[in-house]
Amino acid sequence: MKELSREELLMQVDSLNRLNKELLHTIQESEHLEYGWTGNLGQWFWDCTTNEVEFNSLKTESIGYRKEDLPEKVPYQFFTDKIHPEDKEEVIRAMKEHMLNNIPMWEVKYRIQAKDGSWRVYQDRGRVTERDENGAPLFLKGIVFDVTKEEQEREQLAVKNKNLTTQIKVDTLTNLHTRSSIIVELAKCANKAKEKKYPLSVIFIKIDKYSKYEEEFGLLLSEEILKTTGQLIKSVIQEKYVAGRYRESVFLILLENALKDEAYKIAETVRQTVLETFFVIPNQVSVSGGITIYDPSETISEMIQKVSAKLEVAKKNGGNQIIQ
Repeated sequence: MKELSREELLMQVDSLNRLNKELLHTIQESEHLEYGWTGNLGQWFWDCTTNEVEFNSLKTESIGYRKEDLPEKVPYQFFTDKIHPEDKEEVIRAMKEHMLNNIPMWEVKYRIQAKDGSWRVYQDRGRVTERDENGAPLFLKGIVFDVTKEEQEREQLAVKNKNLTTQIKVDTLTNLHTRSSIIVELAKCANKAKEKKYPLSVIFIKIDKYSKYEEEFGLLLSEEILKTTGQLIKSVIQEKYVAGRYRESVFLILLENALKDEAYKIAETVRQTVLETFFVIPNQVSVSGGITIYDPSETISEMIQKVSAKLEVAKKNGGNQIIQ
């Protein structure tokens, strides 16, 4: 082991004095601290003059490093080099802001790579406890928590919420909007049409003789008719327009910024496509439809009644037709 110069010895003494001072202070105040988070990996201490870090071994054990894996003197870069590239910039920024005395402390959450290549999530909080006469940081201390489990649970909850939202918005049988969702979309479209003064066309499409198919072929086959019809409607409107299952065998199609001629063309395409499609039952399936243009002076209910009346006319006329 090489001999240290007088200056190096003095630096080491100063470093040890600072560390001992902070350790004593930490021990004294630890009796009064209650950490509300699980995953506490203990406190760490960073001497800026030597760039050495003292820490609870839990901090490195959490990411798979044993004592023999570590250098004799662990620099702060040992940890910062393992921070996820997408998180590193924000972590360094927060640290610099605090070390420049612009913020009272830093608290960051980041992903850190374990020895086996996997990622843990740390919540780290730190502050400068001693500065020189020019305000430059000499010593910092902080505390770190492993919040990987909490983050995983948060992500799982987000997925569940997304799935729940999808279930609320998407009819699982037809893969179109549910009734509640399409009504919300209708209200949004009506408000936009009124505000921006562009046309909004509304189409009702109903599967002819659907109740008869239910009685004759049962629930499973009749639901296949619904499913296929929903797929056909979606294939016709693509991503340009919005459609939903309004009630059992009735579909509602919303055509923003589309006049009645465009709506009739879409409705006729749906009618013809359904008529030419082979379904799971031996009968030829057809649909009827009604079309209306939204009038800003009328309510949503009045518009629904108006288009429903046209659908009723199509049904009374024998079905397989579109009434404008």
